[in-house]
Amino acid sequence: MSQALNRASNHATSHFMLTLKMNFRRLFSDKTIWLLLVIPVGLIVINSMINDFIALDGYNVMASTSMATFMLSFQFFNMGIMLHFLYSDFRGDMRWRLKAAPHSLISFVLPAFTASWLFSIFLGVIIIAISTLFLSAYLGNVLIIATVLLITSLLASLIAMLIFLLVDKLGLANTLVYVISFGLMIISGFMFPLGDSAVTEFIFSYVSPLRLGTNAIIFSGALNDLNPANVGGGISQSLTNIGILAAMTATAAGLVALVSRRRKI
Repeated sequence: MSQALNRASNHATSHFMLTLKMNFRRLFSDKTIWLLLVIPVGLIVINSMINDFIALDGYNVMASTSMATFMLSFQFFNMGIMLHFLYSDFRGDMRWRLKAAPHSLISFVLPAFTASWLFSIFLGVIIIAISTLFLSAYLGNVLIIATVLLITSLLASLIAMLIFLLVDKLGLANTLVYVISFGLMIISGFMFPLGDSAVTEFIFSYVSPLRLGTNAIIFSGALNDLNPANVGGGISQSLTNIGILAAMTATAAGLVALVSRRRKI
């Protein structure tokens, strides 16, 4: 009995790794996807040139804040990557082949989800590396920025999975990606200033994952000292923001599990 379970486990692991590798191959071969790297880096460069504020031992403050802002914002634009492959495989002609395969549907969905999530993290790391090495951006607390990137990218991936489970048409799904991504940037004050009020303070502190993640990164490093509006931050506030982000992500994971069970995936 134990040997049979071991064989089944090894077979499932081999299938997962093989499917994961195939999804990675598709991701890295799609040249249009690299626009999700070029665009945020270009925006960081433009912001740095327009607002060339050099301080903090030669670090470019605008490049530093722009790095955090656009690196996290484009985690949500990256939802389109996952949706493109999910709809292609499970809403198009390929779905009949997958249903006929001697594996459950979830065994194909999970590697696609994992590959897209890891690829999104990879793009975020490249944005951080370019900003740090070539644009004099201040990296700050490495553990904080890594944790924020991991959680935010997972949250975005789970939202993409929810869209896939609830929306049948790819066109509508892509529209939702842009609405959610730009909507989050707007309520975070990244598109234009929202002013100071109790409402904006509540949104920045408890609602917007972009603002929570960006402030967690800024609060954890010396950049916090350069912005009077950030007084009262620090590492404790960074950890609080990360906790709220984690709670959002756990809620999204629960919704995905609930909806996928009802959709029998």
